[in-house]
Amino acid sequence: MLPYFRGTWGPWAYFPIVISLLSFKGSVLPMLRRAFATVALAILIAVPGAVEAQEAWAPAVKPVAAGKSATPAPHGTPAAATAPTAGAGAANAPAAGTAPAPAPATPAQAVPAQAAPAEPAPANAPADSLPAPAQEPAAAAPPEAQPAAAATPPPPPPPPVLTPEVSSTISSIVGDMDGAEKTLSAISGVNADLGRLRDNIDGVIAKSTQTADGLRPRLSDLHVQIKRLGDPPAKDAAPEPAAVAAERARLDVQEAEVSGAIKTLEVTWWRARQAIDKITELRLQMFVRSLTEQMSSPLLPAFWNDIARQRASVQWRLQYNAEDWWNSINRQKGSVLVLYAAAIGLYLLLKAVVLSLTRYRPGPNATPPSFFQRAASASWIAPVRAIPGIAAILLLYGGHEYLGLLYYPTAAPVGAAFFRYALVFTAVSALIISVFAPNRPERRLMALSDRSARRITTLLIILALIYSIDLFLSSFGQILYFPLSMSVAQSLFASLAFAFVLIGLLLTPFESSETTLATPVRRGDPIWFKLPLGIATAAIIGCCLFGYIAMARFLSQQLVMTGVVGLIAVLLYLAIRAFTRGSTTSRGHISVVLEERMGFDETRRKQLGWLTEVVLTLGVAFLTLPILLLQWGFAAPDIRDWLERLLFGFEIGQIRISIVKILLGVAIFVGLVFVTRLIQRRLRDNLLIAPRMDAGIANSIDTAVGYAGTGLAAVIAISYAGFNITNLAIVAGALSVGIGFGLQSIVNNFVSGLILLIERPIKVGDWVVVGNEQGTVRSISVRSTEIETFDRASLIVPNSELITGRVLNWTHRSALGRVVLKFSAGPDVDPRRVLTILTECANRHPSILREPAPIAVFEGYTKDTTDYTLRVLLPDITHGLRVQSDLRVAVYEALRRSGIVGTSALPAPAAAS
Repeated sequence: MLPYFRGTWGPWAYFPIVISLLSFKGSVLPMLRRAFATVALAILIAVPGAVEAQEAWAPAVKPVAAGKSATPAPHGTPAAATAPTAGAGAANAPAAGTAPAPAPATPAQAVPAQAAPAEPAPANAPADSLPAPAQEPAAAAPPEAQPAAAATPPPPPPPPVLTPEVSSTISSIVGDMDGAEKTLSAISGVNADLGRLRDNIDGVIAKSTQTADGLRPRLSDLHVQIKRLGDPPAKDAAPEPAAVAAERARLDVQEAEVSGAIKTLEVTWWRARQAIDKITELRLQMFVRSLTEQMSSPLLPAFWNDIARQRASVQWRLQYNAEDWWNSINRQKGSVLVLYAAAIGLYLLLKAVVLSLTRYRPGPNATPPSFFQRAASASWIAPVRAIPGIAAILLLYGGHEYLGLLYYPTAAPVGAAFFRYALVFTAVSALIISVFAPNRPERRLMALSDRSARRITTLLIILALIYSIDLFLSSFGQILYFPLSMSVAQSLFASLAFAFVLIGLLLTPFESSETTLATPVRRGDPIWFKLPLGIATAAIIGCCLFGYIAMARFLSQQLVMTGVVGLIAVLLYLAIRAFTRGSTTSRGHISVVLEERMGFDETRRKQLGWLTEVVLTLGVAFLTLPILLLQWGFAAPDIRDWLERLLFGFEIGQIRISIVKILLGVAIFVGLVFVTRLIQRRLRDNLLIAPRMDAGIANSIDTAVGYAGTGLAAVIAISYAGFNITNLAIVAGALSVGIGFGLQSIVNNFVSGLILLIERPIKVGDWVVVGNEQGTVRSISVRSTEIETFDRASLIVPNSELITGRVLNWTHRSALGRVVLKFSAGPDVDPRRVLTILTECANRHPSILREPAPIAVFEGYTKDTTDYTLRVLLPDITHGLRVQSDLRVAVYEALRRSGIVGTSALPAPAAAS
């Protein structure tokens, strides 16, 4: 029972009270006495809260000095009761089977802790001794002696954070990676083994990433909880409360467990990436080795002797399989004839329909179609032209399958290969005919003459036929297990056939549709196309002659497939250019749409057209590059992995760059700026309009909304793109010195622009005078203010000059203003009459205010003239020049009608008072 009280003796101090109650003899019934005593014992023994409360308020009592002092508990851990050393007395170290002596309760001992194991008691200690009563410490006891606490059992370990399923998943991932590394180290060099191993490692990467992503939120929660507890106390500080220490220990254990699991998964992920890199390297080595393997040269007799020795075996296999298949056909001769007749009929019917659909029917006043129109028509004519052949081939394949002609083990794969490559030939031929249009020059995408187009089309179709036959024969030889020498011979003949057709293509002149007899075309033109083609042809022939048959066949096949893919890419690019730029005689389609439907000006149309061309061209390149890499021997998983790294993130130093996030960030920025412009337009059309709001205030609100929207869009886009705003702030702080020196004027103008928008000493629409120039304020931007002079010229003034310099603003508070005109007359004129004429002319003008009334003043006279001044107020000072001109004309005419001879109205510059 003693360990339950955590080494304290306080509850046992009430034991004599209980005994006295039990021995009390009075008028109370014995049964009531016993019940009271039982309840008291239950409260003292069963309720640990009473013990802790008693320990909390009990005064500190010095322990009994007995030998050496107890060893203090280490810093940062819960306070633990330590056992006495070997020199301690029997009272402090009881023997086995005896109850340990109670220690005085102190505040330090109130913290639950694990006790250190006690050393054995002296041999002469009584086995049945009772607990010794508490005593005052001896005078000789050292002041640093600590109380001896009873040994307590260790607390149970915290429950595991990781569930059994997660732990099992991590173990499975690590085990799979270990097995993959062992397999990779002992691989035999077979591509199939590498492919399967790559798939397994991709699974390890996916599982490790998914599991780690699932654990990271839990680790973040633990970090937050540990941070809430605060930093642990220092070595010389008071220990933290027991509950806090226990909670910190529990969270530390869980954090270490989750963090260790995540690090294990991250290490496994990196092991998988390294294994994939090694697989890619091995696959590349095997590919290069297979291409550079040298066989016997066809110039040597040994090459042909080997083929002659294998001829009988190949002939027997062909005869055996052909006889079985032919016998099957003979048993169903009628059905087979009906099948082929139906296929031919379907082909002819669909061919007639296609010719009817694709027939060119120009109108009486039709102009030749543009390149964009021809490319658009070729994009749908090519697949439509291939429909008859594809439909007939599919009908034949389905019919053979239905009749059971592909039932035999070798017939099924051979038939599938034949029909597959027949489909390839049909599709490629339709594309070639649609592009070069040998019989339809009005639909030809290439600027070639009819003769060149027909010859090039024929040669390219022959190349496609050789390519399809070569692929079928390769599959046929693999299915029937032909000897290696026969496969080499088949590749040799196919490569040489490719080379001869390429020579014919090199000798074909690429005559333009505008070529005449006076301007013949050289056979070597265009050099950018025929020079690489000639080098490739020479390489194919050289590889064949020197025994590198695999290399020759690879080059031949890649020329065809790369040519087809490149042709499609070039056509798409030309179509994009025609769509965005147009030609010398017509504008691009997008320019027409933007002008007719959106009302954009020419500059805006060119900008959007260029942006559209860049985006579409990048899209074509992004689609073409993986196909070319796949054709040139790169594995599909490697290409997919490269694209994922390129698009979804790659690291440069400590920075992770994701093109997808950057593009999405740009799209978000453009979208938010577009929304900001829409909001500004709505405000300008509905709220910021006169007379509902002053033009200057409206411009300030409009500019503030634009700045706020653009800034918010930039912050959101930068954050989404993965850039840390904190890092940008650090960079901005580092550039503060440069800003203070090199960009001081720009920052000054920017701040001045903000002051202009807030303080509004000038506003859009104000008539201002800056130096020797004056005009109307048109816009206030970040750096400068645009003032339109009365000559319709734009005066760009830095904002700092408008803040620090002197500016005359005629319409700062209101448009009300005064105009002063000066006149001169002869010395013999009656001044009162002139003043009356001036006042009457001013009162008759509709643009002059009647209150305050116009004022005419006699300024003075000389021996030759008398001088007068007319001051009038205008409701809109911007009309001052027109009013001055009207007044001068009216005064001049009135003076002449009055018969004042020698009088002239001399114009003078207006001034404001």
